[in-house]
Amino acid sequence: MNTEVALKVDGMSLAEAMGLSTGGTTTSSQSALARVGQVHSALTVTDEEGDEHIKVPVGSYKVTMPDGEVVYSKTISVRIFSQRHQLQRWDSNANTMHKTLLASSLNKDLKDTTGKFNLGRPSGYIKDFNALPEDMKNVIRSVKRVRVFLGMLKMDKPIDETGKAVSGYDTEIPFVMDVKNMDSLKAMDASISQIVTKKLTPVEHTIKLGNAKRDLPSGGKYAIIVPSLGDKVDYAPDDSQTLKDFLAWISGTNQWIEGKYDEANAGSLSEEDAAIVGSIVEVREFEG
Repeated sequence: MNTEVALKVDGMSLAEAMGLSTGGTTTSSQSALARVGQVHSALTVTDEEGDEHIKVPVGSYKVTMPDGEVVYSKTISVRIFSQRHQLQRWDSNANTMHKTLLASSLNKDLKDTTGKFNLGRPSGYIKDFNALPEDMKNVIRSVKRVRVFLGMLKMDKPIDETGKAVSGYDTEIPFVMDVKNMDSLKAMDASISQIVTKKLTPVEHTIKLGNAKRDLPSGGKYAIIVPSLGDKVDYAPDDSQTLKDFLAWISGTNQWIEGKYDEANAGSLSEEDAAIVGSIVEVREFEG
């Protein structure tokens, strides 16, 4: 099947829609997505004798549903519909994650939720990191490069926090997943490249996400994604609409970030412009 015909969206090529080249969209509605992360500290229960038993091991996938329900699975299978790049920085004082706009690449200045660009991180290649002032070094260390994957997932054996099997998750679920770890990103890129080599798109092939544990200098553990190719699949009848929904989510998220940028800079606007900004209907803050 011709990929461009099967998943053409608003005159946009599939490569543009998936963030593999520069492109834009005019859609602005939002679709509810589950948020996926990995468990880096095992969930345990203590028996009557005081012994701990691991119920959700390190590396398992934590899937937070739009309604707040949390389900776990040691492995998941995904189809990737789109990906974007973003810079993020955790603000412990405000207990919030600051973010830049979602973009096809990080090779440009991106507005952020603090009212600045790139969360204060210099754009472009830094030739001599050691020559930078210590304050700038700290900013660069605190700002993380993030790849945001959007797609459909299936949990292989969904469980709750006690390790008990849960039902009702047999179909594909739309998700968003932030990936920061370089080993995980390289592995994901390698799997996607394998699919492209087959002259298929990531929508047409599942990727099974397993995991591995790595040691921290402190003695703890952290998890990385270990992907492997799953099965080739045919396009579902509603895949084009699903792709539109993901692009709408990206557009809506960027509109919210633009709003936070404008809000932070409202004091520097003219009285007329400030009144316009203040009259904008409040947009619900997306889950970070």
